[in-house]
Amino acid sequence: MESLKIALVSDWFFPSVGGIEYHIHDLATQLTHLGHDVHVITRFGDYPDEKLPYEVHRFKGRITMDGSYVSIGAGVLKKVNELYKREHFDITHSHSIYSPMAVGVTNLSGGIRGVPSVITDHSLLGDSILNPMYIMLLRFSLRKVDSFIAVSNAVEKDIRSILGKSLRNREIYLIPNGIDTEFWRPSEDREKRKEALGLRGVVVTTTSRLTKRKRTHVIPKIARGIKKEYGKDVTFLIIGDGPERNNIERLIRKYDVGDVVKLLGRQPRVNVREYLQASDVYFSPTVYEAFGIAALEALACGVPVVANNHGGISEIVEHGKTGLVSNNDDELMQNLMSLIADEERRQEMGKNARKSVENHFSWEAVVSQVFNAYKETMDQANEEPFVLYKLHQTLKRGIANAGVFNL
Repeated sequence: MESLKIALVSDWFFPSVGGIEYHIHDLATQLTHLGHDVHVITRFGDYPDEKLPYEVHRFKGRITMDGSYVSIGAGVLKKVNELYKREHFDITHSHSIYSPMAVGVTNLSGGIRGVPSVITDHSLLGDSILNPMYIMLLRFSLRKVDSFIAVSNAVEKDIRSILGKSLRNREIYLIPNGIDTEFWRPSEDREKRKEALGLRGVVVTTTSRLTKRKRTHVIPKIARGIKKEYGKDVTFLIIGDGPERNNIERLIRKYDVGDVVKLLGRQPRVNVREYLQASDVYFSPTVYEAFGIAALEALACGVPVVANNHGGISEIVEHGKTGLVSNNDDELMQNLMSLIADEERRQEMGKNARKSVENHFSWEAVVSQVFNAYKETMDQANEEPFVLYKLHQTLKRGIANAGVFNL
């Protein structure tokens, strides 16, 4: 495999944690192990970058939104431009069409530096009265992207809807997120894992950022119905943090389920794995999920998933084989109860889940698809710079030739 110098770009990277952050880290690590020279370009942040197996370049803009982990400003692109002139990247791979740094650097890459670019869309646009404005902005700002990667069919459909005719003949590669199947693996003894964590009975786990969009706030009400049926023999674990935490705590008190719902907050990756290895069912109530990395981690740990039949998560969960997908909240509740009641079915689905991840979502399978997207993008890229940049370069050469300045 030919060695490439690759720039991975996004606002969302360590020390913030989430699906995109870990995806970039894992992809960078895999590409580095294959002999590529990988550089992550991201916002400022306090993190021991020197311990990572690849280069990290951090930039701070004039405008910083800590809550959104975004830092923007013209000064950032000026500094990134100097980095590109120094490093001579072969390709730019940005992450999230909603990341200002990803979109800005992609435009710099193709419009000024002549470096081919691909951007992975990890999210769905969702519903908002501001969507017409967002779509207009995205169509304008993504015009220099050479190709796209969609992590699911739902995301590909979203990209086509957003870009419309402005997509032109640019390629959209359908490549799922990868997962480290050596790290995310089943426990040899689930009951011992439960005992070590102080858990008992059937364990139902959700790992998520606590936002309205993720709908983790429905869990306390569902837990109340389960508690009426099974008492304290079922425990709900909610792993994660976010703006909905106070509301979820209030709902736990309202529905009197503090004895069966444990709000564990943000946990290190190793702890998340241990909780998943102790889990009998993974529960995902969201309806806007572009892919579902958290659900994929559960499947890799041999845990069947109960989820809504919306977005990308329903593409990784095979209904009746690796989990159950639902069309509404009533069905979601019924599917959850059916798995809680059937240990044999849970175990069979768990085995199927692990095999499915190994066959379709291992990094070995995914990274080769990403590399092929790089090569095809590089072969077909339009290296035409921005018109204003061409004018700037023309004027610059003219002035230099006239001997006015030594540029």
